[in-house]
Formats: sequence, structure tokens, C-alpha cells
Amino acid sequence: MGGGIILLGIMAIMIPEGYTVVALHGIIQLVSNFTRSYVFQQHIKKDIIWQYFPGAVLGLSLSALIIFLLIALFQVESAKEIKIDFLKPLIGLFIIWFLFGRRPKPKDDQSNFFGVGLVSGITTVFIGATGPLIAPFFLKGRLTKETIIANKAVCQAISHSGKIPLFIYFFQFDYFAEMKLLIPLVMAVFIGTNFGKKILAFIPESVFQFLFRAALAIIAVKLIIDPLISIVYS
Repeated sequence: MGGGIILLGIMAIMIPEGYTVVALHGIIQLVSNFTRSYVFQQHIKKDIIWQYFPGAVLGLSLSALIIFLLIALFQVESAKEIKIDFLKPLIGLFIIWFLFGRRPKPKDDQSNFFGVGLVSGITTVFIGATGPLIAPFFLKGRLTKETIIANKAVCQAISHSGKIPLFIYFFQFDYFAEMKLLIPLVMAVFIGTNFGKKILAFIPESVFQFLFRAALAIIAVKLIIDPLISIVYS
């Protein structure tokens, strides 16, 4: 789950529009989660997926309603015309929460995956990387690590695939026009996963934790401060 959020942060720095970051990040993570779902398909639990799915659909529907109301409020034809770029600071604040905030702790041994789907369906549209938000709920119920990886991947694939139509409709986002960028990114995810797995064994745990957290903190601060600087000097 750390890879998705650090990828989101780096993309947010390199790509000007916040909605483009979330849209492209969703495709990359969809491919990544679909791959993991396929590899660990024998560990998929249908009861978890059937609980999660309606919650995700409801969450995505609420996201669509929020975007519709914002379009009406700002009186624009497309959500991409909304001039207040709240997505990048929101991503930055989300990263800060991921690093220093308290994550939700399910109170019982069996998580309510309908609620998990609802939260994921809403936040995936506006933030993108929801892995750290929903991960704690997969640590309950005595699930094996393979089961956690498989079902978390399927659930996130559902959320990422569900938000694609929203970006096409509300943001008029043309995914086909971005293929020259998407294809190298998807290939890079595959190559990076294998390369990272090899070098990880040579990096001490303490060094990795420090570098990971430091990089995320720098990215988050930049995402939050840059829009404020733009407002001051505009």
C-alpha cells in the first residue's frame, strides 16, 4: 500500500492538474491490483467481495452527487473547469495523516466490509490512494497474508474501475488520448515491482522506513504549500 501513495505524491508534483493525477493513478493502480488479484485468485473470499461491492457502489454514487453539486455551484460545464484545485492539497493532507495520524481500528474481529466499501468509494475519487485507509479492516478476522493481499486487491480494483466512468463523464477525461503516458507508466510499475523486490533485501529496515517517511513528508508539504504560494503571488 505504500507504493500507491508514494506514486500518487510523485505524480501530483509532476502533473499540473489534480484531477488528471487521480484519473491516471487509478488506471495504474487498477492494473496493479488486477495483477495481484489474478496471482492470488485462490485466496479470494466471495463473502468479503459481496459485502464490499454494494458499499463501493454507494460511495461512488455519493461521489458523483458531490461532483454534480460542485459543477452546479461553480456553474461550469465540466468538473475540470473548477478553478479551485483542492485535490492536490487534499492528497498532501492525506499523506500527512497516513504518516502521523491515527488509523481506524475496527472494534470487533469481523470488519463490516460494506462500510469499508462506502468509505473507499467516496475517497478514491477525491484522493486516489485509499489503501492505507482501508488496510486496517483487512487485519481482522484472522485472515492469512495471502487472503489479505488477494481480497484487498480485488476491493481496490472495484473502486478504481468504478471511478473511471466518473472521470470520463464529469471531467471529460480522455483516457485514450493519454495512452502514450499510461503505457510507459504501467510498464514501469511492473518493472519497478520486480526491481524493488530484488533491492529491498539489501536495504536495512530502519533505513527504508526513514527514507520512505521522509520522502512522503517532503512530497506532502510541497503539495500543500504550492497552491498557497500560487494564491499569494497571483
